[in-house]
Amino acid sequence: MPRYSELPRTAPPPRRGGLRVPWGVVVDGNDNIWVANFAGRAVSQFCGSRAVACRPGTATGAPISPDVTGYGLDGLVRNTGITIDQAGNVWVANSWKQIPSQTNPGGSEMVAFVGAAAPVVP
Repeated sequence: MPRYSELPRTAPPPRRGGLRVPWGVVVDGNDNIWVANFAGRAVSQFCGSRAVACRPGTATGAPISPDVTGYGLDGLVRNTGITIDQAGNVWVANSWKQIPSQTNPGGSEMVAFVGAAAPVVP
């Protein structure tokens, strides 16, 4: 796969792991990276600094979530924040309407991916 800098200027950016307009980022208890995507109605996950906590043969920075789609969900719209709690639940601020109105573009939802991540210990 060519490096991003080598892609033609007209090509869309890579969508490895479902990455589409990243907005928020958090690290789980296994040092894996989770990203809230403002576009694409999905969350992305990448292998962190400890590759032993990822799938066998996966290197640091490699996507864990599916390419192009990420971890998608019909209930997601535009995500602006993400965090992981002590139980390993991934909480996503689902806070921007897909088709925003001029007077109030904000949404009003939170979405939890229950037990999806390694728990974060304070």
